[in-house]
Amino acid sequence: MASSGNNQKAPPEPQELEVSVFGPGYGECVVLHLGDGHWGAVDSCLDLGSKRPAALHYLESLGVDVEAALRFVVATHWHDDHLQGIKEVFHRAKAAVFSCTEAVRQPEFDQFLGAWAGTRFLAGGSGIDELHRILTELKDRNPGTRYPLPRLASANKVLWERTMQPSATVKALSPSDAAVFAAIAQLRTAMSEPSKARRRLPNLKPNDASVVLSVQVGHHRVLLGSDLQVRKDHGLGWMAVVDGIEAGAGSHQVFKVPHHGSPNGDHDEVWNRMLALQPWAATTPFVSGDVRLPSVGDCQRILGRTPNAYLTAPPQAVKFRDPDRTVEKTVNEAALSAHFVPGKYGHVRLRKGISEPAGCAWRVELFGHALSLEKYVLAAH
Repeated sequence: MASSGNNQKAPPEPQELEVSVFGPGYGECVVLHLGDGHWGAVDSCLDLGSKRPAALHYLESLGVDVEAALRFVVATHWHDDHLQGIKEVFHRAKAAVFSCTEAVRQPEFDQFLGAWAGTRFLAGGSGIDELHRILTELKDRNPGTRYPLPRLASANKVLWERTMQPSATVKALSPSDAAVFAAIAQLRTAMSEPSKARRRLPNLKPNDASVVLSVQVGHHRVLLGSDLQVRKDHGLGWMAVVDGIEAGAGSHQVFKVPHHGSPNGDHDEVWNRMLALQPWAATTPFVSGDVRLPSVGDCQRILGRTPNAYLTAPPQAVKFRDPDRTVEKTVNEAALSAHFVPGKYGHVRLRKGISEPAGCAWRVELFGHALSLEKYVLAAH
């Protein structure tokens, strides 16, 4: 049962797990507490109140020493909506390892950085700029080597672990070897596009290089689905992940639903073979133009899998307002429709004691505009 959280600034107990999912209508971030004051951040979005990276804003509000306690930062892929502010997060996290997709090791990615880094679009730097700055920081932190690579994520590779009890492991389940080559082929196509004065990183689809994470602490497991999509080719997407499941991997009790709940990220085999019955699930909205994810139909599909499903905010843009009424009038007269994106923002927080049985319920708290999928569907009707 979820509750409307009254104390977002209450830190977890030392032996308590936490999965926090943040999301406005554009962007998402997951913050994890793995016990013993060890934290991790996966992707990045901006807190709409402070305009700072959500992970930093939240951890500081809990009194966490980010420099010492944040142990890993993962960029699941290079789309802009997953990387807003991630360079600032890694810059603050002096004790953290940085992980991203294996695709950045390919020579084509270096060429891609040269072609696209430093470009700008209306909202500021692009996701590729964020990655470029992190790679530069890695060089500054490791002056003794010419090759200061991040910890590269590929199928069934451990990115971070704690061997002392309670043991903890963060493992990548993707991308597969085939997915890396597919992503590089997409980059080659993007590099051949005509030059423009104002360029933005192309929204490469499908998102073959996306990093899915399996997080295990003791006998508890969390599956973070990133934006990975289902592909017909079993060497790519979710089918490669399902086919690559290692023996004895166990079921995940918490699921960050991939790709904002859209159908192209959903597959029966993921729910049947990788997840516990009726897991705790959370996803984030995506709002861009006429696209609103998840749709009511998407929410109903997810609710058919589990009643324990939550959304960080409804997929709605907020109508444009400006303190200067002349500006507001001019914009509204010039456009058929003017909205702020992102418009709504929220935080789904799940906590559970490490010593509790795997089958026990997680405690769910909702902050900001976060709500259950059931409530969203009812309101939509």
